[in-house]
Amino acid sequence: MKALIASLLCSLCLLLAGACQAAVQEFGPSFSRFTIDVPEGWTAKALKNGVQMVSRDRQNSIAAIIDDNKGLSAEQIAKSVAQKTGLKEVRRKNDSNCFVTGVKDGTKVGITITVAGKIFVMFSMAGNDADAIRRIIDSFRLAQ
Repeated sequence: MKALIASLLCSLCLLLAGACQAAVQEFGPSFSRFTIDVPEGWTAKALKNGVQMVSRDRQNSIAAIIDDNKGLSAEQIAKSVAQKTGLKEVRRKNDSNCFVTGVKDGTKVGITITVAGKIFVMFSMAGNDADAIRRIIDSFRLAQ
């Protein structure tokens, strides 16, 4: 009996250890799935067209969304996002990339919009852990 309990506890520890490690997961709508790394200590919640991730301390969050751009440019989408969120600064990097930045409820917020073909990818980031957020964005890959 002791051996059975010990092996069950060992198995449980291995399962819990695996759950705490960073994991590449797949999200997104059926027409354009993507993978992204969910870091250890962050929780991920699937959204209709992406994912929302929040750090353990709830001080940092990032959402990755992919959708049909309906023929709109990155700048047009960025201006619409700025209007809906109340963020003020819209910067155009080039024809395909725009940024929306500002402060919302005392927290720095940044939103990137990239248009590629018929889709756009949007990352909405809040918090101060720029390194973690950058690693998450760098892990983003369109699924094959």
